[in-house]
Amino acid sequence: MKGLELLLEVPPFKWLRYFTAQTLLIFLAVSLLVSLAMKVRRTSELPPGPPMMSFAANIFTRRQAPHLSLTELSKKYGNLFTCYMFCTPVVVINGFEVIQEALVQQGREFAGRPYFPLIDEMTKGQGIIMAPYGRSWKQQRRFTLTALRNFGLGKIAFEEKILQEAQYLTEVFKASIGQPFNPNSKITSAVSNVICSIVLGKRFHYEDEVFTQLVELIDENMRLQTTIWAQVYFITPFIGYFPGPHQRIFKNQARVEALLQDFINQHKDTLNGEEIRDFIDAYLLEMEKEQNSPNSCLTEGNLMHNVSDLFVAGTETTTTTLQWAILYMMAYPDIQERCQKEIDQVIGWSRTPSMEDAPNMPYVNAVVHEVQRFGNVVPLAAGHAATRDTSFRGYTIKKGTMILINMPSVLSEETQWKDSKHFNPGNFLNENGEFFKPDAFIPFSMGLRACPGEKLARMELFLFFASLLQNFEFYWPDKTSTPDLEGVYKLTLAPRPYEMAIRCRKPSDDEL
Repeated sequence: MKGLELLLEVPPFKWLRYFTAQTLLIFLAVSLLVSLAMKVRRTSELPPGPPMMSFAANIFTRRQAPHLSLTELSKKYGNLFTCYMFCTPVVVINGFEVIQEALVQQGREFAGRPYFPLIDEMTKGQGIIMAPYGRSWKQQRRFTLTALRNFGLGKIAFEEKILQEAQYLTEVFKASIGQPFNPNSKITSAVSNVICSIVLGKRFHYEDEVFTQLVELIDENMRLQTTIWAQVYFITPFIGYFPGPHQRIFKNQARVEALLQDFINQHKDTLNGEEIRDFIDAYLLEMEKEQNSPNSCLTEGNLMHNVSDLFVAGTETTTTTLQWAILYMMAYPDIQERCQKEIDQVIGWSRTPSMEDAPNMPYVNAVVHEVQRFGNVVPLAAGHAATRDTSFRGYTIKKGTMILINMPSVLSEETQWKDSKHFNPGNFLNENGEFFKPDAFIPFSMGLRACPGEKLARMELFLFFASLLQNFEFYWPDKTSTPDLEGVYKLTLAPRPYEMAIRCRKPSDDEL
């Protein structure tokens, strides 16, 4: 009872003191009925789908990963249907044609982000990835794209950063020859270092304590956000006032912000307008320019969350894609061998790969793209929301309604691909063996909220992949089993942890 009395002293719960137990139960029952009635009324003009109270309707209460549930439902309800996140309606869009219509032709109407209490508590609506559509998001995205271009995105300077890290990764892999090992942490460190060199102005040793802590905290939070506690927080955000496993997410977030703030403070202490070293420098200098502008959204909070977003976006998806790439090469050694023959013919052994090689290496390029298609690393993309009441394909979607883009419905759409069900680089090769990219290849999404780091990711994937295959042959170390190609969902779709074995590829004397 004493604990209850203390709870009733907390401001959000003080009003409960005026209720008896009986009236409180009546109040809660009536509130629930009114809430459900309002939700039913709001969903009456939405696309059809399973009944709200049915088990099938609630995608996050099923045993399957969400994208598998949605794909299953689409077979019954078509490319546009409504399901629920508990009692909250979610409009699911499937198929290239319908997704393109929503995100491109009606891009502004679907450029919002849904309200997730947990994410909102963590970001306060700041940054780029989950920020609501509006003036702040527009300014952050515009500045970020400009800054990346100014730092040489798509040019030789960026290639050199990636190739330098590929060389470090190669040396780390060589040290593991002779025994199977899990490459996950090594690949993560290499990819993270690329974005760190751009955002923080430095790279880290793979065993650096601060660096490894930052990577581990972010990885743990991504995993925790797919647990039941994150889902409970969605329907009862007041549990944020109580202890529980969900508090681990906020603790991790606070630690990440503290680590990043240390880097920002170091930049403030050494800032020199004559030399812009990295993204943080550029942002701080732009903040100074706009400090007297009442409309500027370049703030300390946005800087913090922009840095965090760039670190997460620049690490997680590229790392996971490279993990899939190595796993597929072990699963399909004939494809790996064909890639290496093309690398040997075009690049040889006297130099490292370059983006200029991509047009002359159609098969390697096709394999990289097929890894993205078949691996389907971000199966639900980032959630969207209607920015205003919107008419779409005969239905009325109210402002704020959550929209999910089911990426497997495009990347595995039978009408869009030669071989949608299997890992087949031929999906990106024409009858003459030349590389081509189908319109339905949208792993970075499309429209106004498409991934701003797409160009960087494409460079990293090609250069890392070509560099690794130039130096190593990857093979499955257990002759009694085969690679497990089933993914594990944790916001991204990652391979199950695996160990790999490598052989160093040595050229013959006449090839040197």
